[in-house]
Amino acid sequence: MKQSEVHEAVRSGYAKVAESRKRTTCCQPTSAIPETPGEQLGYSKEELTGPAAVGDLGLGCGNPTALAQLKPGEVVVDLGSGAGFDALLSAEKLGPTGRFIGVDMTPEMLARARKNAIDAGYAQTVEFREGLIEALPVVSDSVDVVISNCVINLSPDKSAAFREAFRVLKSGGRLAVSDIVLSEPLPPEIAASVAALVACVAGAETEDAYLGYMRDAGFVDIQFERVPAGNLLDLDTNDPMLRAAIDGFGPERAKQVAGTVYSYSIRARKP
Repeated sequence: MKQSEVHEAVRSGYAKVAESRKRTTCCQPTSAIPETPGEQLGYSKEELTGPAAVGDLGLGCGNPTALAQLKPGEVVVDLGSGAGFDALLSAEKLGPTGRFIGVDMTPEMLARARKNAIDAGYAQTVEFREGLIEALPVVSDSVDVVISNCVINLSPDKSAAFREAFRVLKSGGRLAVSDIVLSEPLPPEIAASVAALVACVAGAETEDAYLGYMRDAGFVDIQFERVPAGNLLDLDTNDPMLRAAIDGFGPERAKQVAGTVYSYSIRARKP
């Protein structure tokens, strides 16, 4: 697909999630561990049930707010901020002197996020801007931290997304990303699937390619941890986004792909 077609497919898919007002499990693993999917991703019970929970649509694959080790007074940009879950959690940590800027290309998500920020009392420190992560509406060298939660895999130009993250960061600024990354390339028919793209699978890259984009953008001190995320392709899922993807390429292909899908937590720094 052309880049514009990828953007439109993602925008349309996530608009439906925003309008449904139902929590999905699209990008989240399931397991026998007696924890909620959110707890498995690194969020505390307090975070998942507190005031910020209104923004939790189940679209993350990690907890970049914890990964970033945010400090009071910092300026944070979120690539693909969705309904504002990570924004509201960040606002608590940044305090009244901090600032959070969420960037998202889906108007329906932006509307929910803005309402959530106002209702939570963070209208003075949290804002949401419509835009692409490949062309951030943010001034260069103005940000302490860039975070992103299971969004860069959706980008048709990940190299540009990382270059933009690098551009807006101050010298010494930090990058904290949770994302889906592959251990080997996808079969062609799955890589071309719109349903699998929206479900955070088809757009994912291998580790070498993904980290290569970061290095090429200029990031240093790249560190990561990963956990298997193949069971987000749960063959018995009732999640409409995953169901569409699995039905599109069949259960056997889903099983084959499942072992190659990982959730990565990545930290890096701008020199």
